[in-house]
Amino acid sequence: MKKYLMVIPVKPECADEYVRIHKNPWREMLEAIRDSGFVNEAIWYCNDQSIIYLECEDHDECDARLRATEICKKWDAEMIPRFSGDPVMPEKIFDLRRQLDNLPLEEE
Repeated sequence: MKKYLMVIPVKPECADEYVRIHKNPWREMLEAIRDSGFVNEAIWYCNDQSIIYLECEDHDECDARLRATEICKKWDAEMIPRFSGDPVMPEKIFDLRRQLDNLPLEEE
């Protein structure tokens, strides 16, 4: 399972509504996310940015399946006007587990 992080800037004047909608998402949208192949998603909101953590096998494939659904098209019509920029997938620069796995064994 691969892990992804996405950051999307949100218009400050839309922050309250954006957060409210995500605290009570549409059931059909939740089912579409799951049925598209995403096994986990978590969203944080900080400093006018939506920070989205995703787990799936292939983000591009899962996202294409999700975007093809009618409920996602309706959701996007509600959400996209609230964004002030395009989504970005930041570069991962540190992973504790990977770092620990690469440490040389200590000599006794």
